[in-house]
Amino acid sequence: MDHMQQERMDKIGIALSLSCCVHCLATPFILMAAPAIGEYFQSVLIHVLLFIFVAPIALISFLKTYRHTHKKRPLILGLIGLTELFSSMLLHMYVEQRASLGHIHEIEIILNIISGLILVTGHFFNFKDSLCKHC
Repeated sequence: MDHMQQERMDKIGIALSLSCCVHCLATPFILMAAPAIGEYFQSVLIHVLLFIFVAPIALISFLKTYRHTHKKRPLILGLIGLTELFSSMLLHMYVEQRASLGHIHEIEIILNIISGLILVTGHFFNFKDSLCKHC
């Protein structure tokens, strides 16, 4: 993967991670405005699809830069963000099956936002490190 591909991967990773944050921030408002649309955004399928797009791009991007620069910060942030995002997705699946656990939904939203921001931060540092000429 050349530098331009690496740069594109990080930009796509940042955009996808931000989409997770936007999704989590927008869902409560969408739920209040239009219940039918809100249910769509809360579906397990949306969470799984976002994760399927986010995880491979993040892993490829972080591992590529790590092999080149041996800087651990982006890789560690990426792994923490992906682990947290995956945990949140599992929590969403668990809560969706149990209507009595609706209060945990707020924790899931917070976890998604935090994991998205951690991924954005990891991609930012990854992008910055991939530009390093003396590494």
